[in-house]
Amino acid sequence: MKSSPLALALLALALLTAAAAQASAQETTQGQMCAGVAVMPAPAGAVPQDRMLSDDAEVAGLVDVAKAAIAPGEAMGHGQVALSARLRHHAAVEYRRSPTPPMVHIRMAEFFYVVDGEADLILGGNLTNPRCLNSSNLTGDGVEGGVTHHVKKGTYILVPENTAHYFTNIDKKQGLTVLDLHVPTPAADQY
Repeated sequence: MKSSPLALALLALALLTAAAAQASAQETTQGQMCAGVAVMPAPAGAVPQDRMLSDDAEVAGLVDVAKAAIAPGEAMGHGQVALSARLRHHAAVEYRRSPTPPMVHIRMAEFFYVVDGEADLILGGNLTNPRCLNSSNLTGDGVEGGVTHHVKKGTYILVPENTAHYFTNIDKKQGLTVLDLHVPTPAADQY
């Protein structure tokens, strides 16, 4: 029995609609998982000053600080803030020498620029054994169904909110240094 082009198009549309609904349901479930967890309060004490400009020399210095500050046995040291604005946006230099747990940020997108080194980035899929770190971040033991991308110096990466991601197979000699920018997700009409 031969199917008409219209029937095939309707079948394809139905399959795409079902797949989109499933993905949306998973994102909603992921996004609501930590809804009951208390929102982290703003840091106490002096509010850091906005730092809206930086340059290659400053970032290179922050790379050195990040590499020197990592403790033995740590996968990643504390990020060194290069840019910040009103506690809502910040960019930090992060140095990783081994994989860190997979993450999902519920209410923010994340932008990475690979400053040095190389690794594999697992992007998308579902966290295995997800746990709330706080009201807007999940971690897990791994990722099922993610796509692997090899990244190296000069790679730009955009991770939308509710998207599992982590770096693995990090270069053992150089590690991986990224400039990481967290951006709260705007409302749809703010573009």
